[in-house]
Amino acid sequence: MSKKVIVFVLIISIIIMPMNVYADDNADSGSGDTKTSTKDRGFYRYSEYMYKVSVYVGLSDKSNKYSSLESDFKMIGNNPIYIKPSNFNLPNNLMRSLGGKVDYLTGSKLTNSRLTKDIIIDNPPPIPITNGGNINKVKSYFGDTETLNALIDSFARQKGTTPEGLVSNINFTIGGITKKYPSNQVLPIKDSGQYQNQVPWVIIYEPVIISYLKDHKTILGFTATEYALAQKLKYFNFKFGNTGQYISAMTHSDLPNSIILEESWFGYPVVSALPDGVYWDEDRIISSGGWGMRMLKADHKDKKENNTSYDNEYRVDTDVITSVKIYANTDRITPDDKAYIKFNANGKIKTTSVTMPSGSNQLVFIKWHTPSKPQDVKITVEVTGNSSAKIDRNTRYKTINAKVVNLESKEPPNPTANDRKSKDYTIPRLPNKSQNTSASWGEWKCHWKENWVEVTHYRTEHYTMYHRGGCKKDGTCPGHRRTRRVPYTVLEDHGDWEYDYESYSVSLSGAMTVSPDIKVPTAKGKQLKSGYGININVSTNINLNAPKSHVTGVQNVLTFYPEFNYQEYLRLMEKTSNCNFELKKNKYSTYNNRVHFTPVWFPNSNYRVYGQIIDLWTPDGMLSMNVNDYVNIQGNLYDDWHIGIQ
Repeated sequence: MSKKVIVFVLIISIIIMPMNVYADDNADSGSGDTKTSTKDRGFYRYSEYMYKVSVYVGLSDKSNKYSSLESDFKMIGNNPIYIKPSNFNLPNNLMRSLGGKVDYLTGSKLTNSRLTKDIIIDNPPPIPITNGGNINKVKSYFGDTETLNALIDSFARQKGTTPEGLVSNINFTIGGITKKYPSNQVLPIKDSGQYQNQVPWVIIYEPVIISYLKDHKTILGFTATEYALAQKLKYFNFKFGNTGQYISAMTHSDLPNSIILEESWFGYPVVSALPDGVYWDEDRIISSGGWGMRMLKADHKDKKENNTSYDNEYRVDTDVITSVKIYANTDRITPDDKAYIKFNANGKIKTTSVTMPSGSNQLVFIKWHTPSKPQDVKITVEVTGNSSAKIDRNTRYKTINAKVVNLESKEPPNPTANDRKSKDYTIPRLPNKSQNTSASWGEWKCHWKENWVEVTHYRTEHYTMYHRGGCKKDGTCPGHRRTRRVPYTVLEDHGDWEYDYESYSVSLSGAMTVSPDIKVPTAKGKQLKSGYGININVSTNINLNAPKSHVTGVQNVLTFYPEFNYQEYLRLMEKTSNCNFELKKNKYSTYNNRVHFTPVWFPNSNYRVYGQIIDLWTPDGMLSMNVNDYVNIQGNLYDDWHIGIQ
């Protein structure tokens, strides 16, 4: 791999996926919530989760995410391995299925066996959504080469060999030569701080939740795919009714949402996360839900170790929103005993008070502006007041590590007449990146509900009871002092605090228009010759059902180009009106126009631009949308030149 391509890997990790620099990543997370079940229903515990992992090695130094996983890679184990935390013991009768998602997608069936081996005890980060985890920490964990090497060791033990033995009998194609290579050229072995693998490695990981079914006998350690297959095949009913386990909020919403692909690697489809409470159907889960991928590229040498794990990534000089989920863990939170959430983000301090019923939760957020230069920012969140209020169920203080990055440095170089197409260039497929075009959140409102009740009270009265015979001649009247209770009624307010949840939502839509620049002399509609400039316009629209202060506008649009395989370089567009973005003025344009110059060598075909609308921030995360449009290339600008006798 050339140094130029290695730089591309770093760029992708900065722009699209905030991650540890050891590997490319392919995982994203939706939003959701979970609750344990009650009597006569199945249940699961937040502390009992695992990851089911498969590892593949590339058979060529040219193998990449556009290759076929089945033909261009080889799985190194007999079946997937589980990584579990050390904080719980597996039940003795825990059942699992031997396959991984790739196996099921190629026709393998569910199997039924006890999970007693193929287990690594470690401290993997919690699963997003179902266990309150953070997707970026999951990415970092599976992108760490130490994790990959630990998995390779485990797969070697599974096959009764060594890591060297796993790869010693496999033919690899490196530098165009196919043969058996020394293991130190294949394995991700570090030498002087650099990894020496000359072929890529892929980790496929699937979150697993252990569920206890209501028969008090069956315990399942399944992935989202396996729960969906079992439901579809009617082995179990995780939904509702007499036979239902009532855990489908986990099996059909939160677990498939927890980790999803961001890009269509190896041709596997990409879908967006669904809103909290919206159930995936079984086929959608089986094809796309509940899995992520990491890739260690070939010749992974110019990478420097970076042990920083980031929770969020933001662009420079941008309005952003950082949020946490506050839970009323043990008791309700009332206006008489509020909880206060204090944020400190890049020097901006905001304190928000909340009220909510017991067992509920609410997103609390701060809107702040990122620095003008790339840097790391720590955001602190502290909860005071009502002792029931906790961040993510378990803490009163949290630090969020954010990475602020700059996109300006990714602008493509100036094209020249001497540029030539590489021999192996083919027009790339349009990227299929994950997008999130809607968000929903809300807040609890608390008010006093009066309940006036007529209540009987008693007061004490004193009186004298006189003796018979009346008064004496001297005028005295003998008697005894007595008391009595006299009833009376009053109206009392026996009301209580009542809660209402106010729901908010926002959705994003947009479109891209690509057209020949006005200075192209021979353009016809969307047709032009290669080498000339094109204009790009992206329009955006926001449909908001929430206070304006709860969201930002769309602030950035990125555009990617086919001559760079929609990678490495991009143009950051400029906002020219309230909802429209155009290319920035090109310093290489004679007329200082807003253009991108197509390469002279581009073949006759549609030249399609790919764009990402980003940085519409909400309490429920960032909204993004993919757009594209094209012009048709026919001929090149030299066709417009004429040399003749005057």
